[in-house]
Amino acid sequence: MIDHVRSAERPGRIDAWLFGLFFASGLSALTYQTAWQRMLGLFSGSDTVSATIVVAAFLLGLGIGSLAGSWIADRLSDRRAIVAFALCEVGIAGFAALSKLAFYDVVFERLTGLAASRPLVFAIAFVGLLVPTFLMGLSLPLLAKAIVRSIATASQRIGWLYGMNTLGAAAGAFTAGCFLIGTIGFESAVYVAAIVNLVVAAGAIVIAPRFAIETPFRAAPKVANRANRELWRWCVLVFVSGALIISLEIVWFRIFGTMMQSTAYAFAVVLGWFLVGDALGMMLGAALVRRMADPERVFLRLQGLVALYAVGALWLVAEAHEATTIGQRFIAFDFFRTPAITAGHISVVMAIAAAAVVPPAALLGMSFPITQKAIQLDPALVGQRVGQIQVANIFGNVVGSAVTGLLLLQWLGSADTLRLLVGIALVLTLLGALPWRPPRLAAVPRLTLGLAAALVVMMIGFPASDRFWSMLHGATAREGVIVAEDHTGVAVLRHGTPDTALLFIGGHAQSNVPFSPVHGLLGLVGVLSHERPETVLVVGSGAGGTPYGAGSNPATRRIHVVEIVAPVYDVMKRYVSVGGRTAVDRLWRDSRYEWTVGDARRVLYTSTATYDVIEADAILPRSSHSGLLYSTEYFQQLRGRLRPGGIAVQWAPTPRTIASFLAVFDHVVELQVGFDTILLGSDRAMGFDQARLIGRMRQEDVADYLRRGGWDNESLVRSIQGARVRVWSPADPRRSEDVNTDLFPKDEFYLNRRKASLF
Repeated sequence: MIDHVRSAERPGRIDAWLFGLFFASGLSALTYQTAWQRMLGLFSGSDTVSATIVVAAFLLGLGIGSLAGSWIADRLSDRRAIVAFALCEVGIAGFAALSKLAFYDVVFERLTGLAASRPLVFAIAFVGLLVPTFLMGLSLPLLAKAIVRSIATASQRIGWLYGMNTLGAAAGAFTAGCFLIGTIGFESAVYVAAIVNLVVAAGAIVIAPRFAIETPFRAAPKVANRANRELWRWCVLVFVSGALIISLEIVWFRIFGTMMQSTAYAFAVVLGWFLVGDALGMMLGAALVRRMADPERVFLRLQGLVALYAVGALWLVAEAHEATTIGQRFIAFDFFRTPAITAGHISVVMAIAAAAVVPPAALLGMSFPITQKAIQLDPALVGQRVGQIQVANIFGNVVGSAVTGLLLLQWLGSADTLRLLVGIALVLTLLGALPWRPPRLAAVPRLTLGLAAALVVMMIGFPASDRFWSMLHGATAREGVIVAEDHTGVAVLRHGTPDTALLFIGGHAQSNVPFSPVHGLLGLVGVLSHERPETVLVVGSGAGGTPYGAGSNPATRRIHVVEIVAPVYDVMKRYVSVGGRTAVDRLWRDSRYEWTVGDARRVLYTSTATYDVIEADAILPRSSHSGLLYSTEYFQQLRGRLRPGGIAVQWAPTPRTIASFLAVFDHVVELQVGFDTILLGSDRAMGFDQARLIGRMRQEDVADYLRRGGWDNESLVRSIQGARVRVWSPADPRRSEDVNTDLFPKDEFYLNRRKASLF
């Protein structure tokens, strides 16, 4: 084996600088991933299928870059590998500077007609992301080749290198998701990350002369042949491990996202803690790997430990919710009594998530240097081996995310998906006991079998899906609970009696039965103000209060309801089937309604349908991706789908919502009903008249319809009578400097504002 010391002097301080540069590179990469996923999500949609498509395109680009790096890195000298890394950083920064133009101005604004085809969405996302992700994927093989001095220390040094990059990615997840984007917006965050890339490139150029420029190592044929024989088995193991951990990560996102009530900060918190644990595990593994005599057995046992701790921690969290009042106080509180989700609430869930996610992520991270110890047998093949293993891991991530996000959650739900993951980990653990390598210690088989037995107990004992989500939602023994889950989300209906229920979507109370008066007003005010509202679009179903109100005008012939979380429909239908005798059963029997599952933005720009009235009672403005339904661009889409004289109805929970709505519609009516604000917008004067609206509400057929909805009609009338009305014409001055936009959804990132709305 050729393993001589490189000719150029390379003090440890220079290596530390290189590690620091790779840390900064990881920070910028996660900022890009967060921002670009949002930009492309405008084109692809915000539903789970669309998000999975974009993530798969991102990962696939990284995989191709890693594969190319495995071919290129070992052909370069150390110095040229560092320079190539610097050029990659410059290329990423250059692309980032143009990414808003590419992803928003071109893909979103000009190619939306292609978004109806999922294959085309994937193709466009893949091609759009290929350049920067390819360059990102090149980086690790290049730097791994440059830093290895001796094959004896290769696994440690590569483990520390990738660990620092992953720790930087964790910093990027926390910084971008919890501070940067909410403070300056998605577009500006991308530009900040581009500056970081340029600084990294400059630093790499400065230290490059300190690295050797001699001819690269030549591979020793016997070593290369032995490495090839080992490599394929390790690629299969790493592929399965990559699929396992990304699947577990998706379930973490769902569970802890629900615990944080689907705020925009949930993704950053879970991903950030995962990356922290992964990085610490790599560094710990790098320190311990030289003592491991049988890397394969340790690797396989680690997969079992990851699943055992991760699933056991989630079980413990659920049990704690049932045994204490945490479920009522923090997880699924009644929105109608306690509307604000505070920084303190998020901090509590952050601590729980850290305890549940960091240890198994660290165990997983240890696998990386262990793998490197097994496959790094020749210094001439360092970059190639790193790249090939990365390709296997990334493709495992792609397959795992697609299968879990689109199929397992759809077919099995979170609880049974966790059972399946434990089963896969059990198989991997038992592989470590097979006799292709004799155990070095007599206790090894017993340890493996003990771990396997614990995994079997976990598979059998973990709560069933309905039980698990009931525990997390703090349901009491006196309440009936209906749970529905698929790949689009989780809906939980808690009902104390057959005719009273509270609906939770994404962890927060969204609506209730009997229907609340404000939902009824949101549904009826537009259709009873319009002269002949034949077609109506309702964005967001909830328990059905707003859609029911939208049917109050006998002139209405078609009501199209769009709900992004399909289980909402399932739980309400099941509620009717178990004896719910409220207006919900009438709603589902009304032939005028068309119920659609999907992202409303995507529906608006992929359909040519127009409407007389469009009503929005969608997610809360503090929810993740809510900015897409409160932005000026969204209101422009609403306006474009209204027929002449059509009316857009919008719940306005924040002053910024009002400003955004006023920035788009020339004619606006603002109704202040108690603590709620309802906006009506149109392209022409609506001639809104409270007395006329009240007269229509008191018409016999309308009044009877509303009473059958569970409302006191006179109480609704009094709400309209007492409403404060303000009418805006095109001549009225408006404040439009502080609005929500697609790329700067300020209300969504409400903790970044000094004064946050309760909603």
